[in-house]
Order: sequence, then C-alpha cells, then structure tokens
Amino acid sequence: MALKFGRLTLSTPYLPASGCYGYGAEAWELFKGLRLLWGAVTTKTITLNPRQGNAPPRIFETENGVVNRVGLQNCGLEVFIDEKFPAIKELPCPAVISIFGETPDEWAEIAGRLSGIGADALELNLSCPNLKGEVVTRDSKKCAGVVRKVREASELPLWVKINAVDSPVDLSLRLEELGVDAVVCSNSIPCAINFKGTIYEGGLTGPAIKPVVLKAVRQIRQNTSIDIAACGGISDYGDVQDYLLAGARAFVIGTALLKNPDAVNTIIEEEKSEK
Repeated sequence: MALKFGRLTLSTPYLPASGCYGYGAEAWELFKGLRLLWGAVTTKTITLNPRQGNAPPRIFETENGVVNRVGLQNCGLEVFIDEKFPAIKELPCPAVISIFGETPDEWAEIAGRLSGIGADALELNLSCPNLKGEVVTRDSKKCAGVVRKVREASELPLWVKINAVDSPVDLSLRLEELGVDAVVCSNSIPCAINFKGTIYEGGLTGPAIKPVVLKAVRQIRQNTSIDIAACGGISDYGDVQDYLLAGARAFVIGTALLKNPDAVNTIIEEEKSEK
C-alpha cells in the first residue's frame, strides 16, 4: 500500500485534511492503543503570528455537507514550533505542515523556519475562502511569486492546496512548471448560508462538493503529470475508487472525521474486504 507521492513516501495513500485533525497529534491521544493508518498527518494551517479566526458562529451543518468560516485560527509559528511540533514529530508517519502567509516574505520565513526543525513537507494553503482579501490562487502572478519565495527558502517537498472552482487546470500546469511536487484538490468551495436571519459566507465541504472536485481532479490528470491528492467528500472506499479512476494518487479525508475520527481505518478495512 506504500507509495511515493511527490518526493514523500507514504505508508498508505490517506491523509487527514488540514483543519480537521487539530495540530496532528491529538487523535493519537484520543485513540490510544489503536494504530491509525494515516500515510502522513497534515496540520491545521500555521501562520507567522497567532490568529483568533472569525467570531462565532463559524461551523454550520447543511444538507450533505458542512459550511465553515473558521478563519485559520491557530497558535502562531513560535508556539507551534515550541509546543506542538515535538509531539507531531514523534508520530509514526510523516508530518505535512500547512502554512499561510500575509506576504511573500512571511511565506518564506515560515517555510524556512519549519525546514530547520524537521518537517517532512509543506502544504501551501493558497486557496482558503474564509479570509478577508483576495484568494491567492485567483491571481496566478501572486501565486507564482509565493511559490518561488517558498522554494528559495526551503528544499522540502512542496504541495499546494488549490480550489476546484478557480481554474484548477491552468493553475496546476503553472505549479508543475514551478516545480511543485503535488496539488491537493480541493479546498472548501466558497458559499453562503442563512443562519437565524444572517447570511454568513464560508466554505462548503463534504459529500456535496464531491462531483465538482471529481471533475477538477480528472481534468488536472488529463492535462498534467503532477501528483494529485483528492480532497472532497471522501466518506468510504467507493469515493476513493471514484477518485482513483479520475487520476488521484492520494486521498484526503476531512468532513468524514467530524463523524468518525478514525475514518481512515474504516476505509482501509472496506478496501481490504473488496480485494
């Protein structure tokens, strides 16, 4: 089941989605005694300075999915390095650190410092819809500028999280040219929801977005050779098979973890029973 994904070796093709598994080590505390079969663990997105995120309410259940507007709440780079990363480094799988910077120089600083402490790969969160200002992946020049800055600061395997609705094929082609190791498709889909008479904008995840992401994954595979991690509505092994057929090589589980935090083990058992 082990595979080479980009330059990183994964023991299984499954990863938790950034933001759905805390900083990465909490689940191993929750499931002491149970071997979680993640190929790698992805952290929540880390920024240079601590962020409080958006004010509540910020997570809503909707038909066949979840809308979130968390806003990248995290402890900041210093606390992450000092207090969170030591436990992550002890996990029995590689650590992929999701990062976000306000400026290209911030992206570079975060990447450089994480390279020096033993992170295994970086995931650039260039497509989060829950922030003020323009989403980076909607501006190919800004996106390329960030990637170049990060690449100058770090030699770690580099993944970019993109959105299935923001020119995913053109963007993936550009990222491939820039030497990015892999794309993660997709981030949450921009949306809005009415909650008690107020309209909140956020990002939709879960089974509702799978048909959109499946099309994007297929089109990226048809037009590029970059490795793709599918992220969107994976709840069982049938979803994995769909994304395999579309051309994905790794599979990122997110919303399903809110119902079943050890969903990876459940999916792998389903896979074994099908073979």
